[in-house]
Amino acid sequence: MAQNDELRNHMDQSKSGAPAAGEAIRDMFSTDEIFHRIVATADEDFSRSTRLLFLSGIAAGLSIGLSFVARAALSGAVPNDTSGLIGNLLYPLGFILIVGGKYQLFTENTLTPVTHILTRIASIPDLLRIWGSVLVANVLGAGALAFVLAKTNILTPEAANAAREFGKHALEIAWNDLFWKGVLAGWIVASMVWLTHAARDSTTRFLTVFALMYLIPSADLFHCIIGACEVLYMIFQGLASWTEFGYFMSAVTLGNTVGGVLLVAILNYSQTRQERFPDRDCGQLELSWSEWMFGRTSKLASALSPDSELESTMDKEDFSLEKREYDHILGNRKAPITVIQYGDYECPTSADIYRSVRELMEQKDDDIQFIFRHLPLSRRHPNAINAAIAAEIANEENKFWEMHDELFENQETLQDINLEQFARNVGLDVENFSEKLNSQFNIERIKSDRITGIRNGITSTNNIIINGEIIENEFDVRKVEKRINAILSE
Repeated sequence: MAQNDELRNHMDQSKSGAPAAGEAIRDMFSTDEIFHRIVATADEDFSRSTRLLFLSGIAAGLSIGLSFVARAALSGAVPNDTSGLIGNLLYPLGFILIVGGKYQLFTENTLTPVTHILTRIASIPDLLRIWGSVLVANVLGAGALAFVLAKTNILTPEAANAAREFGKHALEIAWNDLFWKGVLAGWIVASMVWLTHAARDSTTRFLTVFALMYLIPSADLFHCIIGACEVLYMIFQGLASWTEFGYFMSAVTLGNTVGGVLLVAILNYSQTRQERFPDRDCGQLELSWSEWMFGRTSKLASALSPDSELESTMDKEDFSLEKREYDHILGNRKAPITVIQYGDYECPTSADIYRSVRELMEQKDDDIQFIFRHLPLSRRHPNAINAAIAAEIANEENKFWEMHDELFENQETLQDINLEQFARNVGLDVENFSEKLNSQFNIERIKSDRITGIRNGITSTNNIIINGEIIENEFDVRKVEKRINAILSE
């Protein structure tokens, strides 16, 4: 029975942790489950380098340009269709290619990466890096196709005439109207992204993309990248100016972004219970407001941070991933392997990693020395900071590791009254303990550990550092043991 449950859980969850089947109804996802799947896509976006984002964006720009080509060709072939409803049938072509090929399209990126911004996992500069790379690449890809179409005879005279009419119509509309048309189009595209993440098969995704994207031209709305292709075609034929291109792009791009972010991302996000994957519920580092606004490594963020004064007084050693004189060290201090963990006493992930390392230490005799540093996620774990303070108070009486174990063994009951009981359990002076706990004893030490972790790129409590090498978000005790054995063999 247990094996069947394990197999089912494996089938119902993708490698990233996103659900592959609904919990209540297997072929239908809840709002939270759809959100989890979108977060998995956002993880992919943020993990890609700027170069890969750019190349994928070029591919998307070229692909979306095929919507322009196909619509012009069909419209030219059916000149009596004054409504445009027949020609619009091929408008979804580029979107189908992009969704199927997993290319990076700007309007799709108004939804997926924004989930990390809303949950304060990623910073606004991170988002702007993705948006900027993808938007520039999309326009270059669409522009390259528009240039080829304008300078060659690929399009028939009828199709070329239809293509010019698309661009002419776009440039005749007032800026305010372009903006609001862009808002609705952005809403539709982002809704399409939400629904494709809710779908479990390719046929449903195809029909969803077709129906929603057909609505955009049929309702006389505008998509910034296809519109860019239309206007650039006019420019390369000498029928429009670059000023007109800027006029069009500024209105539609802004409208698409507003529609995608405000009307879909935030509304759909508000339906969830602000949940993420189970391990992230305890372990994902949530950025401070200055880090969120300006980026973790920004000098401006450091200057604005309430901890900036503390950071300015920290020595170079404080930022090191090597062993420090004042670190809490367990095991042989001359061991060839140094394992560092940044942890939170209220986080089950931290407890699991610590227990796994202790088991390895028992197997490896004196080959491993273990260092614990504080990374309390106070916004999610209200008792984490006081628990860390409790450990530091115990350290004053050489009882750090005894309190450390007590905290992890009882991490679901870390209120102050429980901390005092733990102090009794490990033999501390309870009166002195209570006084120091209330005075936020050693809080600067705890903050300095957090700053050090962030400075070195630690983004969650799901981390381990082996001789200066960070292993994060993929802790596997077998991989860690293999890495340790490799170092010892060297």
